[in-house]
Amino acid sequence: MKKSLLTMSILLAAGSASADPFYLDIGTSYGPAGGQVCPTCTSMKDEFTFTYQSTTTISDTVNDNAIGAGDLLSTDGGLAVGGFNIAGLGNNQVNGFNPNEAFGTNSNNGYGASNYLISFSVSGLGGIVNGVTGGGVPTFSYGPGLMELFVTFDGVTFNNFMDVAITGGGATGVSTILLGKADFTSVDAGYNDLIHSGTESCLGSDSFFDIWTNCGTGTDIQFFASFDTNIFVSDFTYDPVTDTFKLTSNHDGSATFSVPEPGTLALLGGSLILMGGMARRNKKA
Repeated sequence: MKKSLLTMSILLAAGSASADPFYLDIGTSYGPAGGQVCPTCTSMKDEFTFTYQSTTTISDTVNDNAIGAGDLLSTDGGLAVGGFNIAGLGNNQVNGFNPNEAFGTNSNNGYGASNYLISFSVSGLGGIVNGVTGGGVPTFSYGPGLMELFVTFDGVTFNNFMDVAITGGGATGVSTILLGKADFTSVDAGYNDLIHSGTESCLGSDSFFDIWTNCGTGTDIQFFASFDTNIFVSDFTYDPVTDTFKLTSNHDGSATFSVPEPGTLALLGGSLILMGGMARRNKKA
């Protein structure tokens, strides 16, 4: 029953996800203006698209030599599989945006292999198999985890500019989704202000980092990713010694952000602080 409720909540979250516009500010102008928000920025984007590799290990917890409900799984994805190098980056990267560049524009401000690229890494994302469809495809749910986002200018040095704290996800029957929120608790310095909101700001800044920092960690910048719009299974093996199944795949997909109104949250927070101060003064009186 709990598994069914979890799967239902994931489906509801997927249906209610909304995309807010965002843009990148890399801090450098890579060519003539082409509709960018600023000379060192891209134009407004609604989502980014990506390709990546994954490896999932499923433990046969009921010892029936088959994948079934209750089996535990662990997934690695992105650079954790491909490697933090040019070869790994070639198979694991943000490869475009929607809307993307059109002829004669520079609305991506040089984004691409010749200037800079964004990638990500997920390690040990745990989950559970909920069941197996009539076609033999397992359905599953993921628990909490962490996705690290990286920017690189040479495919050798990778800057972890932002994290996504994964709150859950799983198979919807159409694709695999991940839900989460932006997190800057343990990231590298230098490019924290790379992604900006196209609709909201806090204390004069619209960068995700400043919104997250200045409006408190309660300002949840939501992340929604849909995977497996195209999937190629390159390897599927069973190890009788460890009683585990291992699946290696190549995928593509897309992801969006949803930013709340941090000004309202900041105002609410200030009001609560003011009310707290008034209460303390009343007690002293």
